[in-house]
Amino acid sequence: MNATTGPEKPRHIDGRINRIGTDDLIKAFGSPPGVQDLGALRAFVAGRLRRPAWPLQEWTDAIRSTSAADDVLAAAAPLLTGVDVTGRERGRSQRYGFHYLGWLSPGIHAWMLTGDDRYLHAFEQHLEDWVEQRDSVTGEWPGLDVIWYSLGTWARCRNLLPTLEVLTDSALSDRAWGSLVATLVGGARWAYDEHDVFRHGNWQLVCATELLHISIVLPDLVEARSWAERARERIDEHLLLDVYGDGGHYERSPGYHKMCLTALQTAALLDADVAAHPKVAAMHQWLCELVSPGGWIPHLQDSGIEWPATSLLRGSYVLDNPALARTAAQWLSAEDFGVEAAALPAWDDADRQRRWLDTVATARDRTVPAPPQSTVLSDTGYVILRSDDLRAVINYGPHIEHELESHSHRAVLDLVLEGWQRPLLWEAGGPPSYDDPDYLTWYQSGRGHNTVLVDDQELSTDRGVHVDPLVDTGQVAVFSGRHHGNVVPQSRTIAMVREEPAVLVVSDDSAAGEHTFRAHWHALNPWQQVGALAYDASAAEGPGLLLIETGDPSTTAVETSEGVARRPLVDKPVAEYGPLCSLGLTRDSGAFTTVLLPHAGAQVPEVAVTRDDDELTIDHGDTVDRIGPSTWVRTTSGRLSWATGWRTRTLLDLLRTSEDVDVSATVVDGVLSLEVTCSGRCGLWIRPLGDIRLDGVLVTAESDGDGWAHLTLPYAGRWTVDGARHD
Repeated sequence: MNATTGPEKPRHIDGRINRIGTDDLIKAFGSPPGVQDLGALRAFVAGRLRRPAWPLQEWTDAIRSTSAADDVLAAAAPLLTGVDVTGRERGRSQRYGFHYLGWLSPGIHAWMLTGDDRYLHAFEQHLEDWVEQRDSVTGEWPGLDVIWYSLGTWARCRNLLPTLEVLTDSALSDRAWGSLVATLVGGARWAYDEHDVFRHGNWQLVCATELLHISIVLPDLVEARSWAERARERIDEHLLLDVYGDGGHYERSPGYHKMCLTALQTAALLDADVAAHPKVAAMHQWLCELVSPGGWIPHLQDSGIEWPATSLLRGSYVLDNPALARTAAQWLSAEDFGVEAAALPAWDDADRQRRWLDTVATARDRTVPAPPQSTVLSDTGYVILRSDDLRAVINYGPHIEHELESHSHRAVLDLVLEGWQRPLLWEAGGPPSYDDPDYLTWYQSGRGHNTVLVDDQELSTDRGVHVDPLVDTGQVAVFSGRHHGNVVPQSRTIAMVREEPAVLVVSDDSAAGEHTFRAHWHALNPWQQVGALAYDASAAEGPGLLLIETGDPSTTAVETSEGVARRPLVDKPVAEYGPLCSLGLTRDSGAFTTVLLPHAGAQVPEVAVTRDDDELTIDHGDTVDRIGPSTWVRTTSGRLSWATGWRTRTLLDLLRTSEDVDVSATVVDGVLSLEVTCSGRCGLWIRPLGDIRLDGVLVTAESDGDGWAHLTLPYAGRWTVDGARHD
């Protein structure tokens, strides 16, 4: 951001924006015949006003006698006692957010729920006070007006525009009604002038959707047509340039993604072309990929913890997509699902409404397909690894600029791990407020993430991340990446075994040099030492996570500390701030090999981890894992259970190849089966045991006289080879 000019265009605020009188407002509606005052204009608008995208009447009817209604009354209560409408005493960032007027609209909601005119009068008084005093308020961001800027004009329209439908025919005074409409018109004019060319980021996108919204709700405004044209142009550009091919929003933050998607859902209700755009569908799918079995999305990149179920249900309604409603139903109670569905207005199209009612009636009874074992969101830069009980989310994406300041965290190749619908490895996430003194030094900092820092320096915005293709052989998934953002080049490999006993091995390496390397690991529960460089973090009744670092204890300094992070609650979609317990391992070498052993109960697993040169052995008792640089072999009761290799040309004494392959060897009832993935034509040697079949086809293999038989994988793909011997 240029500190002189600010993040937006030079100031363009004049009387047509912030001093719209009665005559100006009448002219804005084309000076209808016979309209001389606000009362007459109000009557004219009342007969021509169109419904907002999300009408309040259906919503208030749906939430009556629910906890949501209680929440509305609690939010409206301060209006009855008085509010400082200037927000002067709020922090630098919070002062801007205060003027979104989110605190004011509950007055109308409470009035609709109760019929108590005290709420209506309080809304009127506070709105009039705000209009009178707003120009006396200044912000602390250079070049950014606290009232008239993109998020302010968007949010006020989003909060106030739906109230027009119910307030135009109400006991609200003509003066207050005029102030309400003038505020909306002024904001739309400012937004139209501001957003004459494309600009990356969430500000412009959401602003454009509300510019379209007001043009549809108030079609008699002289400027409505030009507003709609500009809004549609910006929305189309953002769908092209600001939404990745994998469906993620440009800034890579679940919270800002959901904010943008909510705005686009409004646009999609108003414009069939937006609803039909494939990027809008992809944005919903992006949420489905990142949501955990517990129904929440981790707080990545300045995000809060997000519960997307309601957004997905609305997406089902907007896109006529029953699958999204079925997905949402997994995490909404029957009551909450019914309330949310009832808040959505009926479609004028009878067939469309019939399909929607059928979707609502059947969504909770339909089976939702299990997600894939792994997902690569290659444009956004996230990998999700899944098992029945575990889920790891790995971040490898770029640092993204922002209108004001970046929401990208100073970490890469970091991960969070969830098990049994609880966080096991966690991170600092987004702050309570961007005014928080620890915002940059904890929430955004690498030390608040599960990563390795060099000399306690922050990650550069130039990360130079390169990742290898994800390997997933079924039993094992392997992610590998490297970057140069931390003084010296660093690499990390994360290998995850899905079946019990589940294991993750995180291998970090850095270029040599005289540096201090510190590996950070964070959990919701305190780390308790249970052995040499072995620490466990468990909830009272479980689950827990055992962490074992395989390095030399004599050259590793260990410290524990405590920070703060949002923590998802189990029984409702709420996150509360609480302790984040940190474990730091420091040494003068950047090589760390960390074994992570999740466990469902509170009892610490009995396991022995040893290292011999390049091989790591994890002895669980009856089950033993042996991990090499590119292989993982599991034996049970001393016999081979399975073996897998990635980017390798050999696997034990079972297989040799002419090119690098990914391979999985599984023994079932004493019979060995090989699955080999190659990137092109590839020679393969096995020790034969009877007939050899390639994808079920009997093939002839040449013997080399040393007990090996040669066959050819004819082209790139995943091949099944049967007929190999194992000893």
